[in-house]
Amino acid sequence: MMRLITALLLVLVGISRVYALAPAIGTLLVATDELRDPRFAETVILLLHYGADGAVGVAINRPTWVEAAEAFPGNPFLDDYTGRIYFGGPVAPASLVTLVRISDIGELQLEPILDDVYFGSDPNQLGPTIVANTEQALHLYAGHASWEGGQLEREITAGSWRVVAATAEHVFTTEPLDLWLELYAPQVEMTVYRPDDRPHLASR
Repeated sequence: MMRLITALLLVLVGISRVYALAPAIGTLLVATDELRDPRFAETVILLLHYGADGAVGVAINRPTWVEAAEAFPGNPFLDDYTGRIYFGGPVAPASLVTLVRISDIGELQLEPILDDVYFGSDPNQLGPTIVANTEQALHLYAGHASWEGGQLEREITAGSWRVVAATAEHVFTTEPLDLWLELYAPQVEMTVYRPDDRPHLASR
């Protein structure tokens, strides 16, 4: 009986830990050390779609140093774009995903993700004002990540991802390479012993 009670408690604790914050549009997936796919090691993903049919997101901490016009030739919009191209994920790497930070989208065809942060798939509709403020107002992502229905939930339950609340500052950070450690390190559980409590000393 005690074993059954213990097992149930462990399950409840696990569920509480994993789903402390449920995945949703506008939340972040922070890769843990349990994730076995090397493509997503130390990756932070912003969810752009989440539902029964699956999930879609982009990695927001993987900047590249490839010239945009060189990576996507023949796109007139990119002739004036001076910002970085981010590696958004392994799915459809030849397609561009845009995240725009703007207070009023007007007639732009964009989907809300966070306060003042919008998602779109057609960069050519964006005006020169947005393009001129690339690092502050616009990020471009080559490709995206996707999960089929139920797949992401299984990965979260297995401990591969932690779900974290997102802010516009996370998405448009000027130090994207530091973002994973910033989000992951505070959540790593540590046990601290006082000198007289440490097991290897108490037994002497």
